[in-house]
Amino acid sequence: MKNILLTMAVLLSGFGFAQDNQAFVQNNTRALGSAASSDLRAQGSAALFINPAREVDGSVYKFEDWENTAVIHTNDNQRFMLRNINLNLQRHTFESKISRDSLFTFNFNNIDKFIINKKVYRNYYWDEDNRVYEVIYDGRKYQILKGFKLEFVEGSANPMLNRSRDKYIQKEYYYLRDEGRIKYFRLSRGKIMKLIKDNPEKADKVLAYARSNKLSFKREEDVQKILEYYETI
Repeated sequence: MKNILLTMAVLLSGFGFAQDNQAFVQNNTRALGSAASSDLRAQGSAALFINPAREVDGSVYKFEDWENTAVIHTNDNQRFMLRNINLNLQRHTFESKISRDSLFTFNFNNIDKFIINKKVYRNYYWDEDNRVYEVIYDGRKYQILKGFKLEFVEGSANPMLNRSRDKYIQKEYYYLRDEGRIKYFRLSRGKIMKLIKDNPEKADKVLAYARSNKLSFKREEDVQKILEYYETI
């Protein structure tokens, strides 16, 4: 009965929010009902789920658990907070566990971005593919993104394969988003410097900055610092 009441509360209530776009909403039920628009159907849906009978190693979810703090930014400049969210890499959707056996699935109809554990996630459509990306760098001309792929490896009864159970394998790739196009990108000195080759004087300063601060062109945190420095000179 408790689960039924909670699900009904999510679907039928929660529209009496303050209109202050700086206000944070920390109650999951209310946030789920109002995060994107006054029409819940335009923002997401609730569904029951059943645990599979067959055990599988790995997970379709990016985060190890559901205790993740998310700030949802809507297209109309409102912000809502949740403390129970995960990213489903199989469906490329954010989901909130509203009870032990119920999930709420978000869509991006009126959502600009999710900030989860201080990292920014956005949804982009390219080449007939709709995916969620982590934004590593958001510049004036281009973005560097991290994308996620999920592979399913089927188990085998063959003892020579040492793979008795099914397994999900999560993989990450970097992308460059430029003028709306998304393509694979590799973090390297050559690739990063190619992005700023139009200004040799600034490029020399960037190299000096990276050397003096012992920054690597292969680490995303350092690449973010390098490109943010480039924007300031």
